[in-house]
Amino acid sequence: MEWTDPRLESRLFKSYPYPLALAIFLLQIALGIILLATFQVFVPDELGTSDAWPGYLLGAYGAARFVFETPTGAISDRIERRLGLLIGFACMLPAILLMLFVQDSVAYLLFASFLGLGTAFIWPATYAISADLYPPDRRGKVIGFLNLAQLLGLGVGTMGGAFLVQYLSPTQFLAALGAISGAFVAALIGVPNYRGGRTFGRIQSERRPSVWSLMSFQLAVLSALILATSVAMSMLIPAIRPLGEQELGISFAMLIVALIPAIVVGALLYVPAGHLSDRFGRTGPFLGGQIMVVVGLVVISSAGWLPVAMLGAIILVTGNVVSVPAWNAAIMDLAPVTHRGTLIGLSVALSGLGLAIGPALGGLVLGAANPPAVFNAAAILSALAGAGIFAYGRAFAQERTVALDVAAAERISSR
Repeated sequence: MEWTDPRLESRLFKSYPYPLALAIFLLQIALGIILLATFQVFVPDELGTSDAWPGYLLGAYGAARFVFETPTGAISDRIERRLGLLIGFACMLPAILLMLFVQDSVAYLLFASFLGLGTAFIWPATYAISADLYPPDRRGKVIGFLNLAQLLGLGVGTMGGAFLVQYLSPTQFLAALGAISGAFVAALIGVPNYRGGRTFGRIQSERRPSVWSLMSFQLAVLSALILATSVAMSMLIPAIRPLGEQELGISFAMLIVALIPAIVVGALLYVPAGHLSDRFGRTGPFLGGQIMVVVGLVVISSAGWLPVAMLGAIILVTGNVVSVPAWNAAIMDLAPVTHRGTLIGLSVALSGLGLAIGPALGGLVLGAANPPAVFNAAAILSALAGAGIFAYGRAFAQERTVALDVAAAERISSR
């Protein structure tokens, strides 16, 4: 039998957190519909905005995540993790509903911020559950499983959303509402209360050190690397549609279809990629994935033919799939049980900040040059981040051994 926290009685969590993965899958369907299909296509075409406006909306979403994810992570440490999930889904429902009835580009900035607030509750609780219930030498694999649910949901949401926006708009908002409602039900029914037994009960800790006592140079460096990789990836968002139309001569809907092979490869690799970080350490997969990201970006930037761009997308997605579980697990390794939500909230807040900075930076490069220049700029930033990851691994080489020793001790004590 695979080890999980002895407090947990749900069989659905023994090997992997299946109900949580279902909730995340449905969440990502909604985010794919709104953040990618609706913001990127519906807003410029139907609301009459400039091509820069989707970047502003993503910036509002990312900024809200950055502002709120560390505080909401701290809240997650004091309540049941399930309650944090439910609050997040509840925040997203009215934002999507208002998008359906109030179709105004300025109002959409507020609605995007509410979506960011909702996900600010969801992600710290999600990853804290993985850290709470699984030992360090299994966290990468569990994170890979959750990332698989994210990727599949985002792929389904983006492709389905692109179809709905083009042919059945505005029914995409109803589809997103249905997905979030399903996620709420999945969390309510499937995710157990394992910290105190009551959904609305406050979690008491006998000894709770201050947040500032947890700050370290290692955490600061890792946080900077997470931010850099997030900015590099999110820079691409405003350039995706122009790349297809201007460089490859295809519509946004066809471009999304062309990404299916990359999504399939990513789906197949997420759990094995998480296992890599469990077996060989966090830094190796983090660095190896970043190198593949750079290669993929360079291939796409130089592609004038769709099959070459598809190959670059496969390499890019593979690199991202390999690196994400590694840095997520690295943050978890540094987070004590009393502040897991807080530190995990910090890490995902940095991703949110990257989502605020990246599209704006990508939009500036796109306005000054062309879509391939955006991919080249992202490749340069990714290469610099890769050099930082290498230095990080050299400086903190002993940390992985300590984490594995802790995992072994936890397994022995649970028997």
